Amino acid sequence: MHKLYENSAWLLADKVSKLFPGILVLALLARHLGPEQFGIWNYAIALTTIVGSMALLGMDKIAVKELVKNIDRRAAVITSIIFMRFTAALICMLISIAIVGATRQHQAVYIVCTVFSSFTVLLQSFDVFDYYYQVQNDVRKVIIPKISVFLLFSVIKLIAIALNATLVAFLWITLLELVVTYAVILLLYSRYYERLSWNDIDMPLVKGLLAQSWPLMFSNLVVVLFVKVDQVLLDVLGNPYQLGVYVVAARISELGYAIPTVIATAMLPDLIRQKKISEASYLRTLEKWLRLSFWVSFLVAWAVMFTAHLIIPFLYGSRYLAASPILMIHIWAGIPVFLCSVLVQHLIIEGAYKNYMYANIAGLIVNVGVNFLLIPVYGGVGAAIATVASYMSVYSMMLLLDTTGCNWQLSKKMFRLQPAIADFRQACAGFRVFISKLLSVNEKNPLPNE
Repeated sequence: MHKLYENSAWLLADKVSKLFPGILVLALLARHLGPEQFGIWNYAIALTTIVGSMALLGMDKIAVKELVKNIDRRAAVITSIIFMRFTAALICMLISIAIVGATRQHQAVYIVCTVFSSFTVLLQSFDVFDYYYQVQNDVRKVIIPKISVFLLFSVIKLIAIALNATLVAFLWITLLELVVTYAVILLLYSRYYERLSWNDIDMPLVKGLLAQSWPLMFSNLVVVLFVKVDQVLLDVLGNPYQLGVYVVAARISELGYAIPTVIATAMLPDLIRQKKISEASYLRTLEKWLRLSFWVSFLVAWAVMFTAHLIIPFLYGSRYLAASPILMIHIWAGIPVFLCSVLVQHLIIEGAYKNYMYANIAGLIVNVGVNFLLIPVYGGVGAAIATVASYMSVYSMMLLLDTTGCNWQLSKKMFRLQPAIADFRQACAGFRVFISKLLSVNEKNPLPNE
């Protein structure tokens, strides 16, 4: 439990450290560029994210599982996955640029933004190191350099805003930030463990991982499609201004998604081990996690809905006032997002990858359908309604497709307030124990387990 809290604390530190500087930089950048240019840049990000999701190859989940089973072969696993993802990312880059080149022939700003944004897909091939540190319960070795580089470049972006820099300048700064981040992570891994070589690539392992991962690969594509397709459709069916306004609201709403992401990332390796030891204990953990997820997300949604009219003008100014009603609706997507983060871990551990894929396909169909109906009439508000509806569809399908009935049994118990209060107290007590142990570490060994 101590390691779980320690891992969660470091992952949360990563999110929190980026939360406040990140929202400040985003707000100032949105003000500086204006809704139209900000919208075009986010169109490029959305498109490359959708196409680039195929480059993940489903490895974000399978890599953890593979490293837990084959930790003694970490060099082969890590290098093989990097090779797979890097190759796929190159293909995805070319596809993204070709799509924009064909559809936006006389709009150079779209093409330039897409070229720069597509490099993100390529460089994120090195996220494999994150998965290894998660398995080792030692995420601080990757979190510390990420936080440091992020804060440095946040300052650089603020200076660029003060100097009235152009959109292209911010594209270069963002690309340089990614290059520096992953270069530092690669150098630190070589220092702590071993130097990686392309000779470590294990082709039989590559083939085996690809055979396992195709349902997750398409699931990732579907997930990213219904997360980002609203932004693409807003640009196509609406205009860049509507997209820019929608994005600032969605970014605030999505900040809360950091909580389930952090918990899920930290818990997956331990849940895999826990299931091997005791099925009952494993199910109790899922039940508590689902219950806490519901109540936390419910309270956050109410709080943001009643303060959205204050948050938007404070952060983004009068040009983005239309984002307030969008945020009031979009924030409710957080409830199914929190719940799905629990059920997804259950599906991954049980090997029910196809259920995950089918649920996401249902969500995508709902999202695209509602967007086509509502965006021409309501713009960003219609896109927000589509987002909430799509996430609810995913959650509902996860319940319907689970033939064991386990997800339904867990979900029936999540509305109980008294157990939720007890779960919250237990979580707080565990966190206090973690903090006391952290503060009582001997000065001669300030970093445990180093």
